[in-house]
Amino acid sequence: MTRSWSRLLTAVAACGLMLGATFVYATVDESHDFAMQAATPYVEQGFIVREDYWNGEVKSGQKLQITHQLFKGNEYAFWLGTSQKGVTLDMKVYDEKGQPVQINAKADEYFMSVRVNPPKTGTYKIVFELKSKAEPGVLWALAYGYR
Repeated sequence: MTRSWSRLLTAVAACGLMLGATFVYATVDESHDFAMQAATPYVEQGFIVREDYWNGEVKSGQKLQITHQLFKGNEYAFWLGTSQKGVTLDMKVYDEKGQPVQINAKADEYFMSVRVNPPKTGTYKIVFELKSKAEPGVLWALAYGYR
């Protein structure tokens, strides 16, 4: 193989790696974008979106749990998003006794939201699951807000 072909193949491989890495990050960011899309009607109702959020990749059908401090007197909303098609989303919020405390839940193709009015200040569990028939792993982002 000539030196010019070797350089060309190296350049093409490097571009492919950069594009692949960019695509992965864009997909995780897109999951957060969908979570923020779910937040839009809540923001219009006076909810303040927190800057911090959780994200990652999970095995399809595996349940995840996030523990979070909620305060009586505040109303909370949690928004779960994914950038992948054909994913079924499920999310529930439980108190320290394992009792569900959500007021309502709404789901769309790429996101879901759950609204919570905690009966008392304490540590609550946000349990969620994403299922895909097409992919073994599902990218997700979970954001929240309060009013």
